[in-house]
Amino acid sequence: DVAVTGVQTCALPIFAAAQLVWGLKAPSLPLPFEMLDDHALFRLPRAAMLFSALILGRVVSATREIPESRKPEVQFLLAILTILCDMLVLSRHAVLSVILLVMTSWVGLFLGGLAYRGRREGEAVLKFWLQSSLALALGFGALVMLLLVAGGGSFSAIGDYVRGQPVFSPQVLLVVSALFLPFLIAGGFFPFHFISVDRDHGIPWAVQTIVSVTIQGTLAVAAWKMGVSVFGHPGRASGFEGLRVLQLCGLLGGYWLAVFALSQNNSKRLYSALVGGHWGSLLAVGAIPSVLGSTAIVYAFSCGFIWCAALGFVWARFQEWAGDEEIRYVYGAARVFRSSGLILLIAMATPLLVPFFPGFPSVLYLLAVMIEQKSLLFLALEAGLISLLFLTVIRIITDLLFRERAPHSMPKSLDSFVWYNALDWGGLGGTAAILLGSGMLWHSALASLSDAAALFLH
Repeated sequence: DVAVTGVQTCALPIFAAAQLVWGLKAPSLPLPFEMLDDHALFRLPRAAMLFSALILGRVVSATREIPESRKPEVQFLLAILTILCDMLVLSRHAVLSVILLVMTSWVGLFLGGLAYRGRREGEAVLKFWLQSSLALALGFGALVMLLLVAGGGSFSAIGDYVRGQPVFSPQVLLVVSALFLPFLIAGGFFPFHFISVDRDHGIPWAVQTIVSVTIQGTLAVAAWKMGVSVFGHPGRASGFEGLRVLQLCGLLGGYWLAVFALSQNNSKRLYSALVGGHWGSLLAVGAIPSVLGSTAIVYAFSCGFIWCAALGFVWARFQEWAGDEEIRYVYGAARVFRSSGLILLIAMATPLLVPFFPGFPSVLYLLAVMIEQKSLLFLALEAGLISLLFLTVIRIITDLLFRERAPHSMPKSLDSFVWYNALDWGGLGGTAAILLGSGMLWHSALASLSDAAALFLH
C-alpha cells in the first residue's frame, strides 16, 4: 500500500514539475518509433493534467464510497491512467492513439468496477462497458480504413492525403469521421454528450472526478491536437474540416450540457455537465489553427484541469458528509467548513473570471480567437455558451455558500466529515499557487505559449 501510494503522491508531481522545469521554449523532442512527439506547446497542459491527478488521488484517499481495501488498487490505476493520458497527448500516430484511447477507456471502466457496491454502480459500469466497447470497435475499424485509404497511420501521412483532396469531399469527410468518432464516443462529446451524464450518475464521486477531469480533458486536448496535425496545413486555409467538426461538437454539446446543468439538482449530474460543458466550450474555439488560437486553447485547457479537479475535491467531501447526492443537502456547507469554503472560492475564481486568476485573461483570449475567425454567429454562440457556464458556476457558489439548509438535511454529527491533513494542505496550497501564478503572470505564460505555438504550426 505504501509503494502504491508513493507512486501516486510522489511520481506524478515530479513528472509535472519536470514538464515546467524543461521550459515552454525548449525545442521539440522526438521520441522512439516516431510515434510520440514531446512538443513544447503541450508541456503546460500535460503538467496541469499530472498535477490534477495528484489532487484527485487525495479525493480517492479520503472518500468513503470506495472500500479501504480497494483504494491502493484505485490509486495504482489512477497513476497508470495519467501515464496513458500523457502518452495520448504525445501521440503523433493513429495506431498508437487508438490503442491508448482504448486502454484509457478500459482503465476508467476498471476504476468504476473496483468501487462496485450495488445496483447503481453495476448499471454505471455496464454503461461504461458499452461505451468503451463501441469506441474499441469503431476505433480499430476506423484505423483499418485509414491505413487502406491514406496509405499510412501517421498524422503527417493522413494530412498529406487530405491535402490532395477537394475541400469537404466524401473522402475527407470519411477521414474526419474515422479520426474523431472514437474520441467523441470515448470522451462523451456531442452527439454522445448524454452518455457521460447518465453514466457518471451511478459511480462514486472519486471515480467521477477522475473520469470527468483526467479522461475527458485529455481526450479533448488530444483530439484538438490531432485535428491541427492532420488538417492544419498553411496552404489549405479554407479546408479545416476536422476542426470545424470539433467546433460544432463543442458548441452543440456544450449548450446542451450547460442548459441541463442549470436545471439539475443532482450534484453528480450537475458536476459532470459543468465539466463536460467547459471542455466543449474550449473545443468550440479551435476551428482555425492560428498562433493566437493555439495559445488561447492550450492556456485554457491547462487552467481547466486545475480548477475542475479542485472543485471536485471540495464538492465530493461535502456530498459524502451530507450522505445524499442532492445539492439541497449541502446548502451552505461552505459556511460550516470555512477552510473548505476558502478552497471552493479558490477553485471557482477561475470560471468566475475573477482578476488575478487565469479565467479572466483566458476568456478574453478565447473571445479574441472567435473574433479572429470573422464570424459574428460563432462569436455570439461562444459568448452565449461561456455566459451559461458562468451562470451555472454562480448557481453552485450560491448553493454551497449562501443558501440555508433545511434542519433535517444536517448530519447529527460532524464526525462524518473527512477532515484535511498535511498532504491535503500541501496539494491545495500548490493548487492555489498555480492558479494565482498563472493568473498574475498570464502575459509571460501566453508569450511563451505563443512562441511554442508558432513552432508547432509551422
